[in-house]
Amino acid sequence: MSSTACDTILAYHRATKHHFHRYARSAGEMDWDNQPDPFRFYDGAQQVPLPLGDHYPDGPYDDLFSAAARPQIPLNLDTVGTFLSLSLGLSAWKAAGASRWSLRINPSSGNLHPTEGHLILPVFPEAGGGVFHYSPLLHCLERRAALPQGCWRPLEDHFGGPGFLVALTTIFWRESWKYGERAFRYCNLDAGHALAALSFAARLQGWQANCLAGAGDHQIETLLGFTQMTWPSGGVEHPDLICWVSTAPSGRPVSPQLPENWETFFAGLSFAGHPNRLSRKVVSWPIIDTVTEAARKPVTRPNPSGTDPAAAAPLTTARVDESAAAILFRRRSAVRYNPGRSITASTFFAMISRTLFRLDTPPFSVGLSAPDVNLLFFVHRVEGLAPGLYLLGRDATAGDRCRKAWQNQYHWAPAHSQMPLWLLQEADVAFEAMELSCHQEIAGSSAFAVAMIARFQDRIRQSPDHYRRLFWECGMIGQVLYLEAEARGIRGTGIGCFFDDPVHDLLGIEDDADQSLYHFTVGHPVEDTRLTTLPAYHHLKR
Repeated sequence: MSSTACDTILAYHRATKHHFHRYARSAGEMDWDNQPDPFRFYDGAQQVPLPLGDHYPDGPYDDLFSAAARPQIPLNLDTVGTFLSLSLGLSAWKAAGASRWSLRINPSSGNLHPTEGHLILPVFPEAGGGVFHYSPLLHCLERRAALPQGCWRPLEDHFGGPGFLVALTTIFWRESWKYGERAFRYCNLDAGHALAALSFAARLQGWQANCLAGAGDHQIETLLGFTQMTWPSGGVEHPDLICWVSTAPSGRPVSPQLPENWETFFAGLSFAGHPNRLSRKVVSWPIIDTVTEAARKPVTRPNPSGTDPAAAAPLTTARVDESAAAILFRRRSAVRYNPGRSITASTFFAMISRTLFRLDTPPFSVGLSAPDVNLLFFVHRVEGLAPGLYLLGRDATAGDRCRKAWQNQYHWAPAHSQMPLWLLQEADVAFEAMELSCHQEIAGSSAFAVAMIARFQDRIRQSPDHYRRLFWECGMIGQVLYLEAEARGIRGTGIGCFFDDPVHDLLGIEDDADQSLYHFTVGHPVEDTRLTTLPAYHHLKR
């Protein structure tokens, strides 16, 4: 792709930074009467109901992060439904007075959910194969096209065994309604959260989610029928990524590409269903259209990511034996923390060790790329660990590269014998964490906060679409932290609002070589007793 695309992306990123003296451009107020519908439907498409049973695969939470094989659950319509329940489905409803809103397994900025799920499935006894959209509200598949004869066996031969395809797409208007021009960032963070959720759900069933990092956006659009679509205003779905879910993984590498010319099978298909209109009116943000075009992904032939030497062996302390499925459903975002409570150092170390890149364990086993994101921790209340700034080097070059490039003279004292963790500065940094996160108290009243610092400009110069992937990586890390917090009796919260360059100033970052892309905070939640929790699918009668 041309250098013009790179310059467009870099210009977008600079234009959408928050500063102490001004925020990135947004609507400035919430037009609640015009809030986009959080649920997409394809009106006229055949609905295939999925089971609503509460029986989920056995397995303790720690199994999600193990490389050991799990029992492989057979592929059928019921197990596809379980896979979607554990990844993209509803987790609960909340109610306060007359107001009611749904929560999902995969978190989203502002609970706005721009991410949609689509599947391409083989023929089952209960339903014909084809291209489907997943409706989380109704927990059903909307069948949009039948598969052409003879296409499935070559697909399984190409990927080395049985499985199916799952794709993620994004509707930017759902986020820009509230967040304006910065929404492109948040939508890609949400895609990363959803990708990690798919990886964990597959793992729990003994399957393996493999992101097809070589697939191009136009290929995905063709497979899903988007090239034939007339979208309602503000309702365009843009392709994020596509995965092959191996239901009998062999341990051998899976091709990162779709079969050559396979999309030609789909170009002539007839697709059913018309996407619903999400809002009565739409506010246009041209800068999002521009960066979306600049960051489109062509078909590529990616190199294997290999094993990253920064990945230490998993720690065996602070194990969690609770059901993985229970924790997936219980995940929530905190809105307030109790500043009078702390966590132990063993809990902190166990949590952050899960964020390290390991090629053979979820969620980073999906095969995107080697890590580009390092973690800057603002440690506040961790028993046995001095308050201060710490850096976890997920990128194998982080220690040497960042120490040389960043201008602040920190100590860089090793802080753990098994992980690439350095103490940069011992200090009370609660105020700094709060101030840098748009003055949000939750970043300072927590046990710790984190800024995700990505290796930036050189990656985008190499491949402009990598801009999206950096946010996906941050979202995947965020999903790990969400689950880790929930598993250990505390709670996490993603923070998309932060002052970009003041974070860089803290570290002495003077150019675009590294950039902060996502903040997160973890602590003991203060529960809102005014809220009522209802079961995820209490509204359905099956």
